[in-house]
Amino acid sequence: MESPLTKEQIDELNAIVKLPVEEQRKVLAEFTKKLTPEQLDFLKKGQGCVFCSIAEGKIDSKKVYEDENFLAVLDINPANKGHILLFPKKHYDVLAQMEDVSELFNLANNVAKSVFESVKAEGTNILVNNGIVAGQMVPHVVVNVIPRFKDDKVRLGWEKTEVNDEEMNELAVEISKNLKNKVIKKEEKIEEKKIKVVKVSNGYSERVP
Repeated sequence: MESPLTKEQIDELNAIVKLPVEEQRKVLAEFTKKLTPEQLDFLKKGQGCVFCSIAEGKIDSKKVYEDENFLAVLDINPANKGHILLFPKKHYDVLAQMEDVSELFNLANNVAKSVFESVKAEGTNILVNNGIVAGQMVPHVVVNVIPRFKDDKVRLGWEKTEVNDEEMNELAVEISKNLKNKVIKKEEKIEEKKIKVVKVSNGYSERVP
């Protein structure tokens, strides 16, 4: 599918990528306001997704790890030397679309350990931006593994929001309820997978664990 974005818009996106993270969010929010519904839909659906193109070998990258499901590459616009981008080869816009993220974050942890050793980092940030308003430049799940050093120029932070005690209590109840529902649904799916329907020699089917 041909991109509905103009060359100027693509150039503008490439310039935004090079900005500090906190500035990216502000500039990107303004940028998206100027897009047509078609252009927004194009970005949201991952058409022309740079990470899919990297996974397919259409764009050159400095790979540090690859298996059947995941790829890790050096960021070409790193926050610090050794900044790694880890992502699933299959296209997912945001983490919530992935059924199981355990393998992804186990791998991210091993990448972080390797970065520590390779660049003598003093710390790391393991960061995921979910959605445009959260600073996500391309709608594809990406885990940033950023090596940190004393007095480096990386700035990750926010201004605190005032929330009173009553609101905190309400939030705790609501989030807890939603979380329990999601955990229950996940457990139900696991149980369903344990029960398989198999064909037996007499032509009948039986449910077995």
